[in-house]
Amino acid sequence: MQNNNKPYPYGNTVVVRVGGKEHKDWIQYDIDSDFLVPADAFSFNTGQSASQPLLSDYSGEQCEVLINDHLVMTGIIGHQHEKVTHGSRDISFSGRDLAGLLVDCSAPQLNVQGMSVFEAAKQLVAPWPQIKAILLQSEENPTLDKIDIEPGETAWQALIKIANSVGLHVWLNPDGTLVVGGPDYSRPPVATLCHSRDDQRHNIQSIDIEYDTENRYSEVTFLGQSHGRAANSAKHDLKWTYKDSSMTLYKPRTMVMGDADNLDILRKKAKKQLADWRLNGFTLTITVPDHKTKDGVLWQPGQRVHVIDEEQNIDAIFFLMGRRFTLNRAAGSCTELRLKEDGVWVPEAYPDKSASARQRKGTGKRGSSKS
Repeated sequence: MQNNNKPYPYGNTVVVRVGGKEHKDWIQYDIDSDFLVPADAFSFNTGQSASQPLLSDYSGEQCEVLINDHLVMTGIIGHQHEKVTHGSRDISFSGRDLAGLLVDCSAPQLNVQGMSVFEAAKQLVAPWPQIKAILLQSEENPTLDKIDIEPGETAWQALIKIANSVGLHVWLNPDGTLVVGGPDYSRPPVATLCHSRDDQRHNIQSIDIEYDTENRYSEVTFLGQSHGRAANSAKHDLKWTYKDSSMTLYKPRTMVMGDADNLDILRKKAKKQLADWRLNGFTLTITVPDHKTKDGVLWQPGQRVHVIDEEQNIDAIFFLMGRRFTLNRAAGSCTELRLKEDGVWVPEAYPDKSASARQRKGTGKRGSSKS
């Protein structure tokens, strides 16, 4: 494990608190967090002499993962493995954050019609005392229309359904707080990452750029279907059409949006779908040394990052959708950053701030020129 007295890009103390004890000095670890993944995951591996005391069975125990005394994840250890070979003991364990409970367990049967999205989320997670706080991160707290929570649906599926119905999303903060809403795109960038042959600011190990047009259409017609009309899918008296003038290929699509009793609900559902498609159209994956910026700030989903890549003519701000902390013998401590176009994901939470972020121009491209 690296010495915490060393300057950037070294000096990280990674600790797992579980069972009233702290464990560190890892051979390798993997700590992944992403807004688009239902439950964040972690895994750790260490070695010790076989003569040392046996490690307690921590499977099923709640734990905290800290880096340099900063909490980065609250979760539950789901798997633990020990192997003794030639006088040494190899110990590994893995798990997920508290969202894993909601992903695995069935949702309580609940009628959310007339509730605010915040109140509905609060009642859906009430059976799990591990989730001690719920936060609304949105300008509004919309009232829900009729939404069916089907038998067999997991709590996480129900949460996503009610949040998406009003253009919002759900995720867990590192301390286990459940958040309903979207990101604040007015926050300043936490760092500048530069990929250049000549610029002395070069601080990127690798960069990967992916463009995807599979979910781009020249025209999308969204049709509303309420519970009252569900029996006759041929009748849809709500309609909203989106046209993409930059799409030269003729590629139309019709989408039926369930549980849309009025045009406002239909538009919110349609805009959420369009935003998700646009989000999938561009991904920038950057690997950097260490787990923190040059200013000592740990990388965390939700941050905004200024990226300069002279070869690709990129000079713009991007949104950090996910990050992965890793340590291994081959590469040392690294962080994988998964970046998306700024202002696109969940724009309904803060519409004006999202629009400003999308319109803010750098000196180069922000994403695909076909977005």
